[in-house]
Amino acid sequence: KRGHQVTIIDPEEEQNLLQVRKPLHFHGPDEKPPQWLVALHEHVKAADAYVVLCPEYNRCIAPALASAMDHFPPDSYRHKPCGVVAYSIGNGAGLAAAIQLRAFLGELGMITLPFNSINAKIQNSLSEDGTPLNEDFVRGINKMLGELEWYCAALKNHKEACGPPSVA
Repeated sequence: KRGHQVTIIDPEEEQNLLQVRKPLHFHGPDEKPPQWLVALHEHVKAADAYVVLCPEYNRCIAPALASAMDHFPPDSYRHKPCGVVAYSIGNGAGLAAAIQLRAFLGELGMITLPFNSINAKIQNSLSEDGTPLNEDFVRGINKMLGELEWYCAALKNHKEACGPPSVA
């Protein structure tokens, strides 16, 4: 509805992402990485921004999410804004996972937003087919997306005006 091109990378759909065997950036100059990994990396690099959806498992980041993201070098994510949608089926709302995600995503070079969408008892907010079930959930998602759009435009404009920071 907001006019963005969206690419979904779901570790459950991309079974090769469920366990890191050899990240893309660990392949040597004489090695050819698998084509599926190269193709997914192109999507990751091409993104202007990210929205990371994360269920909370045992008060932690979902292992499949961390594994999927660890397949790609941090430079692929660097200087790009990232919104977080964390959730749980209980009262914890995914808050522990969201807190951990901020550190994890920051280490990958992303800029996390001040506002995250944190959702307790997600089954009361979102149906199995993805239909929102209450206005609070929709408001939270819209607030996070509004911030993501603002940060994306600001960072893109600054990068065009000044170039990326020097790594030297």
